[in-house]
Parts: sequence; C-alpha cells; structure tokens
Amino acid sequence: MCSSDLIIFRPEYRKKCIANHCGRYNRSWSCPPAIGDPELIIAAIWKYSRGIMIQAISPLEDPYDLESMDQGRKQIQDLTQALNENLRQTGQAFALFDAGSCTICPVCTYPTEPCRFPERMLIAMESLGIDVADLAKNAGMRYYNGPSTITYFALVLFGADHV
Repeated sequence: MCSSDLIIFRPEYRKKCIANHCGRYNRSWSCPPAIGDPELIIAAIWKYSRGIMIQAISPLEDPYDLESMDQGRKQIQDLTQALNENLRQTGQAFALFDAGSCTICPVCTYPTEPCRFPERMLIAMESLGIDVADLAKNAGMRYYNGPSTITYFALVLFGADHV
C-alpha cells in the first residue's frame, strides 16, 4: 500500500513515447496520442489518496531472452486484467495502470475504429510520465532484481472522494 503522493511524474518520460521507443506511439488506443491529454489524466490521478503497486519478477536465461520478457509482461497484464474485472464489479472508483501498452487485441483498431474493449484497456504508467523506478523505491520495492530477471509493475489507485 502506498500514498498517491509518492507518484512522481516526469514530462521527459512522456517524450520517450513521442519518440516511439516501443513502437506503439500512434498505433494503440492505450498510448499517446490516443489517450488524450496526459495532464487531464494526471489531474484525475491526484483525486485518489492511496494505491497498491503490483510487481511481477520473471527469470531470464540471458539479457536478450525476449521470450521470457514477453511471458513476464503477459503474466502481469493477465493479473491486471483479472484485477480490473474484479474491481469493476465492486462499483468503487479506481484507476488501474499497466506495464506497457494494451495487448488485448492482436491488432489494435486505432485510429480507424473505436476500441473493441474500452472497459478492459489499460494505460501504461510510462505513457503518463510516471517514474516507475522512483515509485517502486518510494513504495519500498526493488525496481532491479538482479541480472537474470526482468521486473514489471502495475498500479491501482483508489480512495477517491470524487472522480
């Protein structure tokens, strides 16, 4: 459990999205520019008082083990999707941010058609400029867990007075 006050936003991180380091900029409803004005999302985040940081650590055979990296990302994304479904059923206000771009559909409909699953689509923390390494440290978690691992994070926020 952590206070939402621990979240640090770095505008320069959002610039990495614009530079398209991951290849998803302007190709996914869950990434810029489709997510809209990040400042509006950030303003909504501040309405939540607390959160839970979720961590998944996956072993790697070597630093270039893309298959294990993808499996680790899928593991945390499956977990966040299940959490998203359960939280929606409670009727309580929450915000959930995932590790990386949405991968629900094999090919995203952006920008030609509406999102097929807007209630399931989750925005990546990095696309908002959230400093995930600092947030993990501030929440008492390790961002780096050794040379033969990759660590993914997700974040759920709750405790909003009004959304």
